[in-house]
Amino acid sequence: MTVASEPLPIRSILIKGNEKTKDFVIKRELLFHEDYFYYYDESFEQLITLSQSRITNLNLFNKVTILPVVDSTNQYEVCIKIVIRVVEKWYHWPIPFVEFSDRNFNVWGNLDFDPNRTNYGLYVFNYNLWGKNHTLKTKLKTGYNTKLGLEYRIPFLSESNNWGIKTLIDYSSQNELWYETINDSLQFYKNGKNKLIKNIQASIEVSRRITPFTNIFISTQYQYDQIDSSVPTNDYLINNARSQNTFKTQFRVEIDKRNNLFYPTEGSYLSADMTGFLWTNKSHAYNLRMGFKMQKFTKISSTIYTALSCHTQFNSNKNPPYSQRKILGYQESIRGFEHYVVDGTSGLKGNAAIRFHTLKSNLSLPFIPFKNYQELPLNMYLEIYSDAGYVDYNFSNETNQLVNAFLYSGGLGLNTLFYNDRILRLEYSLNSLKEHGFFVHFIKAI
Repeated sequence: MTVASEPLPIRSILIKGNEKTKDFVIKRELLFHEDYFYYYDESFEQLITLSQSRITNLNLFNKVTILPVVDSTNQYEVCIKIVIRVVEKWYHWPIPFVEFSDRNFNVWGNLDFDPNRTNYGLYVFNYNLWGKNHTLKTKLKTGYNTKLGLEYRIPFLSESNNWGIKTLIDYSSQNELWYETINDSLQFYKNGKNKLIKNIQASIEVSRRITPFTNIFISTQYQYDQIDSSVPTNDYLINNARSQNTFKTQFRVEIDKRNNLFYPTEGSYLSADMTGFLWTNKSHAYNLRMGFKMQKFTKISSTIYTALSCHTQFNSNKNPPYSQRKILGYQESIRGFEHYVVDGTSGLKGNAAIRFHTLKSNLSLPFIPFKNYQELPLNMYLEIYSDAGYVDYNFSNETNQLVNAFLYSGGLGLNTLFYNDRILRLEYSLNSLKEHGFFVHFIKAI
């Protein structure tokens, strides 16, 4: 980049390739603005890089490039002109699907890849409605689980507004219930009846962008659960009851500077949330849950990266219902412990990894009928990782040995990223129980 001795104005920002997407959807992610003055140096180059990452994180485009050019053709003024080129994704996806319903691929494998433990149906994803990045998701699922759901997301209520809103309503049921944890493993109850548990929920979330990297979210949710009379209830719901109303209100803050939401290699992420629960049936119970997550991604060289993550959760209710004690083995997990779950009221988890970028390619796929997908960005990373965690709970079944114990693991992995947002993780882990194995995942670990 040629360094200019004086600040230069940006006189034009031209966007090409956005046949459906409105210009303002892209421009509001930029960290530079038309008619502002900038030194054309490394700091400006950093603004270009960050802006490109922010547009990529909209998940609307397969490819984004930003090209700044110094224009000195005007004898009265030297200025900067910006050209942004995007390759749009396909935004309407009616997707028939078959998927396993267990917590991860290896758990399903332990159950002999039982086809009765799969779901099938139709997802209808409508992204970027009206070219304004609105999203409508419809779920029609049956099989092991039944789910009917509708979600609508508006990231910004108007072109110049920083408020957004998301609404959701769905109904779900299962023919099998995870009702207890014994020997650090989920216990399933099934008796041939349909719909052992039914669930209805509705929620609304309001968001506001405070800065380009900082957002706040306020949400409220109502949920109704009902369990079939044949199920051993234990304490799945409060008062060992067959039904429960849940009222939940959450306040969350996020500071997100990651270069790729789906597989970050640079940047940082910080989130803090506080959630209040009210559970009611024969009587009522309260809980205040606080969560915190911090991540840091660093580029060491052109091919070496590090990733660090820390996550903690605390609940004020020391003996919440079983359905609310999920700490490790669900959304958060320690690699090498995929076969187990650890339930409790508070927990801490840390991850560390060093990644080697072994392959970066843009494959040409001219046989694909959609031109937007005829170029496949493909990246592969060899990873060395270590995870650790601890879960606290005073009322656990005596057969559960992983609760109130320090857990740790390490291993090697090969992570493949397709189209910047699709991941395949192949990992070999050794845990603190001296167990080892090969694991397959389809979402990022950190």
